[in-house]
Amino acid sequence: MTYMKKNSLPKPSFVYSKKNSKLALYRFPLRSSIYPPVIITHGTFSNASICQELAKFLNKEGFDCWIYEWSGHGRSEFGDLTPDAEDYALCDVPSVIKAVQTETKQKKCIWVAHSGGGFLPLMYMARNNDRQKEIQALVALGSQTTGAGKTFFHKIGIILVRIIMRLFGQMPGPLFGLGPENERMGFMPQWCRWNWTGKWRGYDKFDYLEAMKKITIPALCIAGGNDKIAPSGGCYELFSALNSSNKKFILCSKKNGFAEDYNHSRLMASQNAQNEIWPVILVFIKLYGKTGTSREMR
Repeated sequence: MTYMKKNSLPKPSFVYSKKNSKLALYRFPLRSSIYPPVIITHGTFSNASICQELAKFLNKEGFDCWIYEWSGHGRSEFGDLTPDAEDYALCDVPSVIKAVQTETKQKKCIWVAHSGGGFLPLMYMARNNDRQKEIQALVALGSQTTGAGKTFFHKIGIILVRIIMRLFGQMPGPLFGLGPENERMGFMPQWCRWNWTGKWRGYDKFDYLEAMKKITIPALCIAGGNDKIAPSGGCYELFSALNSSNKKFILCSKKNGFAEDYNHSRLMASQNAQNEIWPVILVFIKLYGKTGTSREMR
């Protein structure tokens, strides 16, 4: 069971993207922090609620935290964009970063995210390489784009997702126990195509995996030992493509000394994650959260 407390999100502020999506931002303020602000976000079928306890934890440890709720999730609204990963990454992500920069008067942020929320800023930086200066460090939990279609059973799963989306016109998250939110046509077919082909490419054939070679910011990639949605092999492929000299990959499994073989949701929000994964995130963002990034990871 996912570790969640009673919803206690602060009142959101809203920002509009260039395609008029209305994005909810929930702030856990610490105006005297010595670190850049932390932007925390969720993945598919989810919303800000899965991020709130991590935000509180990091806030108590000295970070000004902002939860970004994707368009069409929670209190955020779609506007004119197509609800797919490229529109989220290229329209919403820069709007969120700019809003946080403006409010905090900080030039950089730290990005901490679960699932698809982890690869959205990478897509943004892949298309806008000079914008790496806006993100001091990245933490991605269960984030992958090419590894969920490697086996026969993986491919059967992808086929079932496509069938369900054709029947319902969307992927009903609550109905299938995937999370509190539905996913409309756009993101899920795109995700299915990437994982079926093993190629992370845009509609214009832009090769995102190849573009990862130009991304050099510090990165911590965390995978679950029993994650069926974001298999560890796919997470490692994304990690390997990054060209940072300060990057680390952690597989959270019993074999590696963790309390459990984490599945997709428990990797982000569970009592065990709070005890043994969140402190690892904290150490990383404290190490790389300041302006100097030449430190070596152990």
